[in-house]
Amino acid sequence: HTRQRLRPAATFDLLTNNADRKGSHILLDQGSHIWLIDHGLCFNAHPKLRTVIWDFSGEAIPEALLADIDALLPMLEKGADLCARLRAHLSTGEISALVARARHILRLPVFPEPDPKHRPYPWPLV
Repeated sequence: HTRQRLRPAATFDLLTNNADRKGSHILLDQGSHIWLIDHGLCFNAHPKLRTVIWDFSGEAIPEALLADIDALLPMLEKGADLCARLRAHLSTGEISALVARARHILRLPVFPEPDPKHRPYPWPLV
């Protein structure tokens, strides 16, 4: 049951290019709600995905999550409110990379395998 609820977290990490998703950055509260914390190493323009959530590698990304990503794309266009708000925190290159990752996910809606050429896990793991 908890594994199932980790799919949105894995999708979030993929979309945001999270380079530091450690096990201690995933919290489960008393109501079994999953909280993701510490997003300090996200949104880099260069591929840096490092996460402990590789459980879904090779599996299809659920349609509901794809619909959310599809709905996000217009909000990231120049002139859109979210894009303007992100510009206060992210560079143009980081926003462009976010859009490219979103489009890539929609074109290839499968959770990736860890890249053997790069370190796929953050250190330390916890």
